[in-house]
Amino acid sequence: MPQFNKESLDQINSRLEQAREDLRATSDKAVKALRGAVTRVEQRSADFFQELVKTGEALQKSRSKNQSKAAKTAKKPELSLDSLRQSTASLLGLPTRDEVEALNKKLNSLTRKVRKIEKSATGA
Repeated sequence: MPQFNKESLDQINSRLEQAREDLRATSDKAVKALRGAVTRVEQRSADFFQELVKTGEALQKSRSKNQSKAAKTAKKPELSLDSLRQSTASLLGLPTRDEVEALNKKLNSLTRKVRKIEKSATGA
């Protein structure tokens, strides 16, 4: 077994004590850093949660507005259907209902005049 003199043992003990102190200081710093990180994460998560709540509330308001608009539109399906028909007919170049009715009136009027002329021609 190697023999150690008192000076070498004292040096080893002092080095060991210094290493312990360095280890304690480092572990204290690590614990403080971990506590700081946890605190920041808690703060940021709380802020992020509040932001998510605000976003959710905004979406809920938007959806309720859209639902009320949809409900109003659903109450007027005939109006929407008529406007859709009219726009489709105009895009296709088809006459509207009013135009067809006006043409029917003119046709009926012309038909009466032709019959009147036929009666007068056969009666004369």
